[in-house]
Amino acid sequence: MTYFVALWRGCVAETPVVGPLDGRRQRVRVAVLRGVLAGVAAAVAVAGASAADLREGFAAAAALSAPLRTLEAERAVLLARRERAASLLPGGASVTLGYRTNQVLRDHGLREYEGEVGVPLWLPGEARALRGAAEAQLAALETSIARERLAVAGEVRADWWAWRDAAAVRDAARTRLTQARALERDLARRVAGGLTPEADRLAATAAVREAEAALRAAELALRQAAVTFRSLTGREPSDGAPEAEAAPPRDGADPRAVAARATVEAGRAAERLVQVRDRLNPEMALQLRHERDAFGEPWGTRLAVLFTIPLGSPPLQRERMAAAQAITTAGSAAAIVADRSVEGGVARAREAQDAAASVLRSTEARHAALAGQTALYEAAWRGGELPLIEVIRARAALAEADAARLRAGVAVGRAASDLNQAFGVEPR
Repeated sequence: MTYFVALWRGCVAETPVVGPLDGRRQRVRVAVLRGVLAGVAAAVAVAGASAADLREGFAAAAALSAPLRTLEAERAVLLARRERAASLLPGGASVTLGYRTNQVLRDHGLREYEGEVGVPLWLPGEARALRGAAEAQLAALETSIARERLAVAGEVRADWWAWRDAAAVRDAARTRLTQARALERDLARRVAGGLTPEADRLAATAAVREAEAALRAAELALRQAAVTFRSLTGREPSDGAPEAEAAPPRDGADPRAVAARATVEAGRAAERLVQVRDRLNPEMALQLRHERDAFGEPWGTRLAVLFTIPLGSPPLQRERMAAAQAITTAGSAAAIVADRSVEGGVARAREAQDAAASVLRSTEARHAALAGQTALYEAAWRGGELPLIEVIRARAALAEADAARLRAGVAVGRAASDLNQAFGVEPR
């Protein structure tokens, strides 16, 4: 990079211009170097994004996840609510000030000054119910965070393994192109020596062009997979050790099922709170009044203690209870669905894992058979027993088998990762 900066400075430095041709050359040189520097800057920017394997990508995606950050921000709300349940009063005090006189109409000297301080009081059992509801909501929030983290892990796993699959296709395409170019060079030498007709060299050249097109398509798919991974994680994908199969969790320990049951407990706690909060909070007030009735009358001071006891509203209470019961009902239904979904997901993941292992064995056997066949065909062609087109066809089939073998290996690793996802285990 320092070299390019120095080169740029040397080109834009003031130099004498002899004529129009020199000026045009100078402008062309500056334009070329400007493009070179732009390309270098773009390469440096891309290289600046650090690479990440599956585990690092999950950590980066979790840090960027907006739903996760929203859930974590709600923790402060629930902690403050639990702290309020431990306070002496359910709310803040209020102050009322008043002044009364008859100066406006007929002034007989009536003067009255009044001050009042009121404080709300807890309903019987309200503080305990509020604390229980806050703790239940905190527990539900933590399980919701774990469930959302697992959802993010599923997205990262899918994108990372899609990138690994595209990389396998790219690697197979590179191998195919390398072999096709080697055959083309060999045929060029044989044509030059008069050992092979020109038609064979053209056929080999066509195979090279086909392999180049396949490689370009594979590289495009790989770049697109990398962009998808980077959009989710903010990092470039990189190779890493595949996940090892995790131990199956104990029954009911899956984050999705735990979150559903925690929602049920939060709904029940909300029902208990609604039962206690059947009306507004009562209020106790201390009132001080300083007054006189007329001119010449002595001033008097009175102190009063006032209580405000609200009455309940049955329709409002039924509405609040129905809302709390709806949370409980939804959580109960979600818990049943989650248990069945987790069980079915594990069964499907195990079936996919067994199938992936079987496919890998088959593709490896097919690749070995085609490799042997291709070697025999090449030997027969060099001995003049087969036309070149048969060798090219055999090599094409071998390249396809190589890609299938590599992708099957990726599928085996992906199956283990999917099984961990079904178990509710984050990438570790």
